[in-house]
Amino acid sequence: MRLSDELLQGAVDLHQHAAPSLFERVTDDIGLATEARARGMRGVLLKAHEQDTTGRAALVRRQVPGIEAFGGIVLNHHTGGLNPAAVDNSIKLGCRMVWMPTLSAQHHIDYFGGSHFGKAMRGKTESKTVSRGIRVLDDGGGLVPEAREILELIAGAGICLSTGHLSPAEIRVLVREARRAGVTRILVTHPDLALSGLSVEDQKALAAEGATLEKDIIVMMPAWQSVTLEQMTKSIREIGPPHCVLATDFGQLHHPIPPEGLRMFVQMLLEQGISADEIRTMIVDNPARLLNLP
Repeated sequence: MRLSDELLQGAVDLHQHAAPSLFERVTDDIGLATEARARGMRGVLLKAHEQDTTGRAALVRRQVPGIEAFGGIVLNHHTGGLNPAAVDNSIKLGCRMVWMPTLSAQHHIDYFGGSHFGKAMRGKTESKTVSRGIRVLDDGGGLVPEAREILELIAGAGICLSTGHLSPAEIRVLVREARRAGVTRILVTHPDLALSGLSVEDQKALAAEGATLEKDIIVMMPAWQSVTLEQMTKSIREIGPPHCVLATDFGQLHHPIPPEGLRMFVQMLLEQGISADEIRTMIVDNPARLLNLP
């Protein structure tokens, strides 16, 4: 067995997409879980821009024994935006991750010109709410009350907060205020993607605040090229593997199925001199900590 295959044993990818979705996906929830199980991975976290996936994860657990499946909620207009009631309901159903807005974030809409991904990926995503982007900060630069209430719910449940497609300014305030609210698990969503606009120094500062940085292979792929492999490797070394997780953000038709994408990412980093122990920290230990797994 190749070392990159061996290192997938017990891994969890914290960012991947599957059908059903407003975008065409390379596989559905069952196919994703089945492939992850075949690779020896511990679990899958289902992310959907359009809906709460906690119920989908429960069905996957019944249909694909031998793999752990988890869900969460992305706070886009599709789920009511910054909706504490939706978060509370998701938590009661077993949510493990709450993502701040992605397609509905004002920063995303400003960057792509709407609640879509521009020319990189087509989907049934245009909505009547394009001009009504969501911000988590008020005019004074503080968190809006709904965001504070959501942070309190996340802290009380001990689950993970992820930053979604917010602006750098929003991310910085959100992470600081989340820590003050008692949130102990914070994941910065694809900080290296051009959309996110976070430098390595920004990422180091967020790590110092207690956040974990999500390092995704997608940012090195042709349709989403934002950094080189050398830049990715350098950033992991500077931030430190204890503060990083490796993920794919795959699921698009122009990429392999996510478990193969994770193996590719592992292989690429091994060839850059990242050690097997460091990789295991980033794909086994840190994801388990963020999902509060034994």
